[in-house]
Amino acid sequence: MTDDDKQPGPAPRRTRMTREARRSLILSAASEMFQKHGYAAASIDAIALASGISGPAIYRYFSRKTEILVALLEAAAVDAIDAIESAADEEAVTIDLIADVLVDRALREGAVIGLLQASIIDMDDADRSQLEQVRRALVDRLGALLRGARPSIETERARTHIEAALAIVGQLARRSPDAAEVDRMRPILRAVLAA
Repeated sequence: MTDDDKQPGPAPRRTRMTREARRSLILSAASEMFQKHGYAAASIDAIALASGISGPAIYRYFSRKTEILVALLEAAAVDAIDAIESAADEEAVTIDLIADVLVDRALREGAVIGLLQASIIDMDDADRSQLEQVRRALVDRLGALLRGARPSIETERARTHIEAALAIVGQLARRSPDAAEVDRMRPILRAVLAA
């Protein structure tokens, strides 16, 4: 019996993606498109096509492009907190640890951070409000971690230090720095957190 004589078997069974897996696929495609083509050039339909999801189906997940951007930023914030907390399981939370994670995440998520700073003016009030909630939660959580590393610092002062550090990280992310610049930024960030 040759390969040509074999009867085809049953077609492989297709499995349906979970809602979360499909949402993740959309976010991944959007992040890549934003990085390659810019926020303005990436339409919802192009993101749907790149993610392999039909145009109308994408609206079950996101009604506007700004919602996708906010979701990407929210995921980046959660990722940064998780990275610090995971490292804290193995060692104490230190200013160095917080600074290093923020710099590393800025390098990974730089395009998203840069997009935020460039596109916030185009957001409607609801998206800006949601973005502010994400930012506030990030500052609160990072402030609490900073207070863990510096127990004598007051809550509002810790928030101020975190906000200053995030401003530096945002600028770093927008510039696509080389390794030497990144190395120069780490001690600056540590100094801001320690001041």
